[in-house]
Amino acid sequence: MLNSNKNWFIITSGVAPVYKEANFNSPCLTEVVYGESCRILIRKNNWLKISCEDGYEGWVNSFYGELSSKKNKPTHIIVYPNKNGLFDPKFPFGAKVTEKLPGTIQITEPLGLDQIIPIAKNLIGIPYKWGGKTSLGFDCSGLVQSVLSICGLDVLRDAYQQQEFFAEDEIQFGSAEPGDLHFFGKDGKITHVGFSTGGLGIIHSQGKVKVDSLDPSNEKVNQKLIDMTLSTHSIQRKFRT
Repeated sequence: MLNSNKNWFIITSGVAPVYKEANFNSPCLTEVVYGESCRILIRKNNWLKISCEDGYEGWVNSFYGELSSKKNKPTHIIVYPNKNGLFDPKFPFGAKVTEKLPGTIQITEPLGLDQIIPIAKNLIGIPYKWGGKTSLGFDCSGLVQSVLSICGLDVLRDAYQQQEFFAEDEIQFGSAEPGDLHFFGKDGKITHVGFSTGGLGIIHSQGKVKVDSLDPSNEKVNQKLIDMTLSTHSIQRKFRT
């Protein structure tokens, strides 16, 4: 029986799917990562309705973590892969740990806006995963949210929410700097987002995390995205004013 005095759920698996309803056949909305503290809202048998650290709500099965009377207090976050270019599945990108792990290097300087693209490039090749936000798989907005979070910038989970957050910081498509955001969709509905690399390059998750071009004359052009381009928004303007 679940302990009603423990109102926090701490994730102890590498990643845990968060579902729309309390069953495994329900759509996966997002994920929570190792070490994340989730507030318990409702208890239903072995399922918990939680509020994730970013405010997203959904259902998670209790076997992905442990109940606690207090939040986790991590001291480190996993950012870079190992020397072989791989992330440990137990401690994926974004995992929150309470001690320095063997074989890792501690970075003491804060990661800022200038690290958005270098960090995103370390994730190239990771497969697309609906609802994913770790090195086990990313969807487009999960990639954006997770990378920005590592750099100290908290944004909401879904692409349309991210576009709304940066609505006042819209810039011309050709003025994008590294780390700025391109949004895509149809009939005004946001369906995709990615990071500008500066110029007409983009890092995004579509099939996998990859670099494409939005230049029609480039051999790596992604014409589908060009046709779906809706708006471009400045990260720099939002966080440097």
